[in-house]
Amino acid sequence: MTFKETLVFVAGTTPQIITETIYALSQKTNPVYPDELFIIITSTGRRKIEDTLLKQGVLKSLVKEYSLPEIRLTEDSFIIVRDETGREIDDIKDESENEVMGDLITSLIQRLTADKGTRLHCSLAGGRKTMSFYLGAALQLFGRPWDKLYHVLVTPEFETNPAFFYKPKKNRMIECRLPGGVTKRLNIRDAEIYLTDLPFIRLGNRLSLHGKSFTDLVAEGQREIDMAVIQPDVRVDLTRGEVNIGNILIRIPPVQIIIYMAFRRQKLEDCKQPDRQYCAECT
Repeated sequence: MTFKETLVFVAGTTPQIITETIYALSQKTNPVYPDELFIIITSTGRRKIEDTLLKQGVLKSLVKEYSLPEIRLTEDSFIIVRDETGREIDDIKDESENEVMGDLITSLIQRLTADKGTRLHCSLAGGRKTMSFYLGAALQLFGRPWDKLYHVLVTPEFETNPAFFYKPKKNRMIECRLPGGVTKRLNIRDAEIYLTDLPFIRLGNRLSLHGKSFTDLVAEGQREIDMAVIQPDVRVDLTRGEVNIGNILIRIPPVQIIIYMAFRRQKLEDCKQPDRQYCAECT
């Protein structure tokens, strides 16, 4: 199947993670070229990315140097965090802003995964740690078998260096800060970018979730999992011909309910582990 390759980033004020990820994906054995980008970010981070990647032409240089398909950053590419009044948030500072961030990330992943023709490539490398957590958790709730989660690692000497965005084809010396605060000029071609494919539990095809907020979705998902593991109570009303399994009501014809009761009695009387609260994989 041919997918629309969609890259999703959580970012702060380090535009490097975007170009590093795009570069690393393009260098894979089976290269991935983005059809669209979404960057979840604050207003401060957006200004930094626009200035560096667009105005300074870093993204355009990467595309030209490695002959990549055109990569467009548009107004729709930036998913700006806003508070309850609609005001753009400059930074994530308190609990309420973290909650807004979680709901925003979850809502975006839920919307994108609704399209079966889209494959998500999500990067945890940027932004606040809580942003990375929310992105990973949202992908667990809604991810499909073909969706991907990554972390980008760069040779320590070049990590967070404001002059390093990807590994260029030509040699070039840049100033790098080494351990101990020592500064040294290093060849940028010596840098290595590692794209780590992170395994995660994919529940998108296993759960049907309808909550609006991240907190509601997690609680709803936990209930679904608990119901799948823990056996609900079974109650039988012979006079009404009804079987209640948890909150589910089933009406059964008289002959069938007698057969059902026979199996139920055998199950109870012949159980070898009556102290267990649920049967799970017990045969």
